[in-house]
Amino acid sequence: YTEILTADYIMANPYAARAYGDDRTRFDDPEDFDEFRPSRILDYYRKGDDGFVVERDFVIDARRVTDPGALRTDYPHAGVLNTTVFLGRYPTTATNRNRARSRWTWYHFLGLDVEKSAPRTTDPEALADTNNPTMHNPACTVCHRILDPVAGLFQNYGEMGYYRDQWGGRDSLDELYKNAAEGKAQVVSAETWRERETLRWPLRLQAGTTPLGVTYYKGGDEERGYVRLDRLRLRDEQGRVLTSIEFGDLEPAVADWGRCGDRGWNETTRRHDHLVYWGSGRECTLWVDVETPAAGDYTAEVVVSEFTVPGKEHVARVSVTARSYRMGDTWYRDMRVPGFEGAEAPNPGNSVQWLAARIAADERFAEAAVRFWWPAVMGSEVAEPPESADDADFEGRLLAANAQAAEVERLARGFRAGFHQGRPYNLKDLLVEIVLSRWFRAGALTDADPVRRVALRDAGARRLLTPEELARKTAALTGFQWGREFSEWPPRGLQSHLSDDYGLLYGGIDSDGIKERARDLTAVMDGVARRHAAQVSCPVVVREFYLGTEADRRLFDGIGKDVTPVAESSAAFEIESDTWGEGETHALDATLAAGPVNVRLTFTSDWWGDDGDRNLHLDRLDLRNAAGRVVASYELERLDAVDDCNRPGRRVFNLYCEGSVDVPIEIPADGRYRIEVVAWGERAGAALPELAVTVESDSEHSAGARAIRDKLVDLHERLLGVRVTPNSPDVEAAYRLFVDVWRRNRASGDNRLDWWRCDYSDALYLEGINDTFVPLPWGDNGHTFGAFMEGHDFSDPHHTARTWTVVLAYLLMDYRYLYL
Repeated sequence: YTEILTADYIMANPYAARAYGDDRTRFDDPEDFDEFRPSRILDYYRKGDDGFVVERDFVIDARRVTDPGALRTDYPHAGVLNTTVFLGRYPTTATNRNRARSRWTWYHFLGLDVEKSAPRTTDPEALADTNNPTMHNPACTVCHRILDPVAGLFQNYGEMGYYRDQWGGRDSLDELYKNAAEGKAQVVSAETWRERETLRWPLRLQAGTTPLGVTYYKGGDEERGYVRLDRLRLRDEQGRVLTSIEFGDLEPAVADWGRCGDRGWNETTRRHDHLVYWGSGRECTLWVDVETPAAGDYTAEVVVSEFTVPGKEHVARVSVTARSYRMGDTWYRDMRVPGFEGAEAPNPGNSVQWLAARIAADERFAEAAVRFWWPAVMGSEVAEPPESADDADFEGRLLAANAQAAEVERLARGFRAGFHQGRPYNLKDLLVEIVLSRWFRAGALTDADPVRRVALRDAGARRLLTPEELARKTAALTGFQWGREFSEWPPRGLQSHLSDDYGLLYGGIDSDGIKERARDLTAVMDGVARRHAAQVSCPVVVREFYLGTEADRRLFDGIGKDVTPVAESSAAFEIESDTWGEGETHALDATLAAGPVNVRLTFTSDWWGDDGDRNLHLDRLDLRNAAGRVVASYELERLDAVDDCNRPGRRVFNLYCEGSVDVPIEIPADGRYRIEVVAWGERAGAALPELAVTVESDSEHSAGARAIRDKLVDLHERLLGVRVTPNSPDVEAAYRLFVDVWRRNRASGDNRLDWWRCDYSDALYLEGINDTFVPLPWGDNGHTFGAFMEGHDFSDPHHTARTWTVVLAYLLMDYRYLYL
């Protein structure tokens, strides 16, 4: 695990490895974008040399680097610390100066929250100091003496996390610092050496050594111009001269392109006693060091004259700049030296690597790792002690903080040494130990002590699943992923409603404006969860009951659409006879208890078309005992009409539409019976008329009730991860819902499931069922999907498919499904 800091590589897939310029990385499949291997950033270029060329690409409407130049860099990998992900997550600014990166490095990898490590005053007088307070004010240094040295170790990484990103690739120091306290350029009026004048600039300087830069700006459009510099003086607030420097004693300024000045010859003194500038621009600035005893207001004076060229007119300007920066610096001179725990970094070029090695060797690293992974497993942060004895639930919170701190320390010791004689710093072992801890395994709290109840209120594994986790869980358990989009470009099928459209609404993050995941369900998130459950359950039921085979089912294996809460036994028969005189007899055997039962006869395959109308006609129902003797017989034409479509005729009961007719019968004694139905039908279309016979009793003790309860037990374990019994409160509540919904569906008279009302937003919905039409249903294949679905029979004569849709949605909204 220490390699998260010390790794001299970066994990890359084939695409990233090519972008990094590492053609040495070997992949099992160079086209598999989900395969990651250790790689290195080899083609890393800093910007700023003459060969760096950027051109506008009008095809993609963007700028393209057509030549990266010659500043190729050996990137100093330091695990995650100098990845663009980490550096971009904690960017720097001209005033922050890597302090955020330092703060989170301390927090994530050493377990220290610097901002909470010491009291922070709000006294305006204590904070009124302007003399570099982070270095000198005790109210500030209490934190900054910890923060700032580590901030300096990130010295090579700019705001966006690029290595030495300033022009020329020298450093990552901001221009505000490099050009700080620049004095306004002033016009030089003196045209002769004899008339030389004194120009003054007020400056705010810190205590110690400060470089002052004197810059000449050429005026007009002239190719050449000159200015003569005589003397530089620095005065304090009382006007006393602290420093006086003769320019004639200094070496001329040199810019990147060469010398921009020279010593000037004085005909009167017959010696070189001043400097002459002929260049222009800041890169030609002459820097001199001045000493100041304390921070305060000072005045810089420059004695200067213009050196005119005969026949030429131009305006010369001079400025004085005070700043700490010097060419070659990589860190701020007004901050602490880059280092860690009193030791200074030996090499500014790879200071983050040096820091990574120091942290990995620190004992606090193991404890920080435990604290980092604790909320990922537990769903809550490690308990912090309350700040004041007056805080609510003080004793319970203090007890929790002490107990969890002891557990964290125990885990950290095992992590450092290796659990059970295993390898040290093995993260998988640590995660296993956290899961095996009592803090994770706690199932229920029965302690009557109110202090212990407060201390243990976050114990146990229940934590809200993230949107991505919920999407993956649903896909794994049901085979359906809500809103999954298909793309030939890998990674295949990762986009879904929960990871994209509804991700933020369901408490997710975008790693930009929203960076903290929701830990508790809100009203908006509850709405998303309900929508997810409703739109997932319908297509899952359609696929399991209508499209796939029994072997394809993930949830509803072992139960059919004919199993209702009142079903004792059922069977379906195809009616081949098409004349009344040749009616067929179909029999159903069942073990029945004495008393009244209902036999439901259902026409399940109604159809009409150009070649006719398919109908079913029922003649007689006989009840035979185990000896084969008829104990009751019912002429079905004597039954009452169900509706205008299904009604009795002169000799038979006619079912012209899909529907059912009920035959109440009396079972004389407990035993084995055979129910025989005589029927014939009118053929039309490709299929035969179909008759379903169901023996119904009551919804409490029927075989169907037992089968439904058993399936609910199975679904509770598969979906919710709990073991229940058929008579447990959980199953009882779900079964009552099933019965209520089933009765409403049955009363509606609707015998079909409207498949087209479901949400088929999973592009891989038919994968494994009909590969010809994958991906579906979007794009050009939408009409093909509809044609495929129209080829299936979505009859629901027993009203159970629609009922299971509601019950499945109910389970998908359960607390135990939405939480780990």
